[in-house]
Amino acid sequence: MKVSLERQGINVVQLGLELETDKAIKAYEVACRQLSHKVNIPGFRKGKAPRNIIEKTLGIDYIKREALDRLVPELLSKVILDENLDVITEPEIDECKFELGQPLMLQARLEVRPEVTLGQYQGIQVNVPAAEMPEDALDRALKSIAESKASLKEVDSRKVAIGDTVVLDFECWVNGKLVEGGKAEGLILEMKEGNFLPNFCEQLVGKEPGTNCDVNATFPAEYRNKELAGKDAQFKVDIRGIRERFVPDINDELAKVVGAESLGDLKDMLKARMDEEIRQENEARSQRAVVDGIIANAQVEIPETMVERERELLMGSLRQMVEQNGQSWEQFQQEPEYEQIGGAKRDEAKQRVLTSLVLGAIVRAEKMSVGDEEMAPYLAEVAARYNVPIERVIGREDIRRQVMEELLTQKVVEYLVGQANVQFIKDERPVEECSHTDCSHEHK
Repeated sequence: MKVSLERQGINVVQLGLELETDKAIKAYEVACRQLSHKVNIPGFRKGKAPRNIIEKTLGIDYIKREALDRLVPELLSKVILDENLDVITEPEIDECKFELGQPLMLQARLEVRPEVTLGQYQGIQVNVPAAEMPEDALDRALKSIAESKASLKEVDSRKVAIGDTVVLDFECWVNGKLVEGGKAEGLILEMKEGNFLPNFCEQLVGKEPGTNCDVNATFPAEYRNKELAGKDAQFKVDIRGIRERFVPDINDELAKVVGAESLGDLKDMLKARMDEEIRQENEARSQRAVVDGIIANAQVEIPETMVERERELLMGSLRQMVEQNGQSWEQFQQEPEYEQIGGAKRDEAKQRVLTSLVLGAIVRAEKMSVGDEEMAPYLAEVAARYNVPIERVIGREDIRRQVMEELLTQKVVEYLVGQANVQFIKDERPVEECSHTDCSHEHK
């Protein structure tokens, strides 16, 4: 077999392959024998029909396709193994010539992992802005728990005020016509400026339960119902009652409601939980800082094809989330911020590809691997999550590969952080710049 390899661009290899005539004929004959066991040919038992009868029954082109379906993957796998090619996608067949009595000619494109030149990755020094628990964090957590246990209680007749919760009926009219679906009974509405529609709640202030009133409001231009967007509306409102929000005191009784023995016990539980969150946050920050430092020391040219595939995956996840929220993808694509989101996803995709390439190069340089024993609990977790037998999960090569890649990433990041000199420093950044979203990192 003759093989030629030609580099094209950053990470594409053009493969030329010529298989000797006798080997091509042998593959064709094997396909004939296999097909003879599968088809019923009058006058012959299965597997006993001669080649010319099989050719007459099925056609030479059909038999050649069967032969190629088995032969081509075998040939490509052999070339990839023999030439030590780090292929990252399925080969694309550009041309295949298979004529009986002639050599098999094959042209294919292989996308391979781009070469990464690693700089220093062991023992790098990084300064990490340390996450610290704010002094009032415990008080805010207790207040949040109390707020979550707040209840609404009906109050004696008085005038509506901002901060109340009102129970009301209404009809919505636009251009003198009742809007389809524009009626509500027993609507519970929190009185906040701008709530429901701009300037709606404000017009209810000072009204008393049992009274009827008209409220004029304008639907926002970006309102989800395009037929109402930007239009003026008149609401005929019947205020049925006022409910006031009561927040319980922060004491032993509240603590017992949420499963603690006392207020002191609840404080200890909250502090332990917050300390663990800070520990995890600082661990994530140190991982991100170390990985970023190592990436900055490396050199790699990122293929646009890899970035685009990763971007499509991210956009696919976004589409799934959008549709789960009840919005059509086509409608979302018309939103003003769609182009900006698409650009952000592309930047994210590029960073993810870069991180994957550099960490992968370190995995290979350090000859890291993941054994079956390490994968077993994670595969069992997948089986439990989807309520399927563990044997089905173990037999899925795609799941095994995904679990292996995640474990390798986890292993290499832990190794790099363990080798690094991490110095925690005071975080001088504004609060909005060091949120959990910005500082945490999911390694791919």
